Amino acid sequence: MAKNILIVAHKFLTQPDDDLVIYLNREKFDNVMHIIHDFSDAPTRTSSCRWYKLGVLYQEYSSRDYSKFPEFFLYVKEFIFTAYWVIKSKTSWTVSISMDGLCNIFCLFFRLLHKVDRTVYWAVDFVPKSRFKSIFKNYFYHFVNKIGYKNADEMWDLSPRMAQAREAYLGIHESEYKSHKVVPYGVWAERITRFNYGDCEKYTLVFMGHLLEKQGVQYVISMISKLRNAIPNFNFKIIGDGSYKQELVNLAKKLNVFEYCTFTGKIENDVDLENEIAKSCVAIAPYIRELDTWTYYADPGKLKKYIACGVPVLVTDVPWNAQIISERRCGVIINYKDFVKELLFLMSAAINSDYRNNCVEFSKSFDYNTIFAELNL
Repeated sequence: MAKNILIVAHKFLTQPDDDLVIYLNREKFDNVMHIIHDFSDAPTRTSSCRWYKLGVLYQEYSSRDYSKFPEFFLYVKEFIFTAYWVIKSKTSWTVSISMDGLCNIFCLFFRLLHKVDRTVYWAVDFVPKSRFKSIFKNYFYHFVNKIGYKNADEMWDLSPRMAQAREAYLGIHESEYKSHKVVPYGVWAERITRFNYGDCEKYTLVFMGHLLEKQGVQYVISMISKLRNAIPNFNFKIIGDGSYKQELVNLAKKLNVFEYCTFTGKIENDVDLENEIAKSCVAIAPYIRELDTWTYYADPGKLKKYIACGVPVLVTDVPWNAQIISERRCGVIINYKDFVKELLFLMSAAINSDYRNNCVEFSKSFDYNTIFAELNL
């Protein structure tokens, strides 16, 4: 029987659907179609499609940029292009995998038309309140997601907190899903080149991610003067881009610590990104609980990336697995009043070397080869 997988997603940054495509093509599935619509934070609003046959790119399509059009029109446009490419393929898709509620609505429609046999909703976020500034958008977000939760043939969540939160906030019990499992972020452990303590950048703290206020990077910048007193060669490497970047640059200049910050911008190539992280001494994920309505219920990929690169992590107690990371001696949960002390602890030679080994060992448990093989697609 042919294995034909349709994947539909909105995105600004890479997501686990990109990794699933890599896996499916490695396994030489008969057909893999990856349809991508630019997320609202992206500078453009295009739609694109990559169609693979037996692991090789067969066709590639892309729309014009519709960013100047009204928002409602954009969603109509996305449905039209998705439907056009699915119908044009003249292929019966064994499984569709949607990365958000709206894309799942599209695929439920294709199931109704018998263009898709089985639908999967792989939820990468759940935000109970204030996902958007608009009350109407928040209502629409939950409305379309509820349809997906209850009607998709399979419900996949990034973290165990998602199903718990849906029951608490929306009254959706796990028994209402047709099928439910946790499918978390993972890593390609075998492709990462790691550095031991002796060869790493011994005084570099690295942050990687979307630069938003909720990420807490500004807190680290505000501490650099104190950090430099304790660690004279300290450098803060900031990988990524986003709407809050200029605020961070301005803050660093205002505090006269800009020369100790390295803003690399977004690193597009994953191998280059992993290499830049891996040669750092310590990584940080300083999420601000009061501002972050997203991370508590999700499975932030940056933590998995840091750990797989063999870099010990400083993390606030926001992500669901922060305690596990601490227990596995792969990182330390940040206590802001002891921040300098905690960083010194992780940068010390013996501790850093030990934690690096722990990180590599722990990362084997969330290797994508293992995660995807268990899905039985």
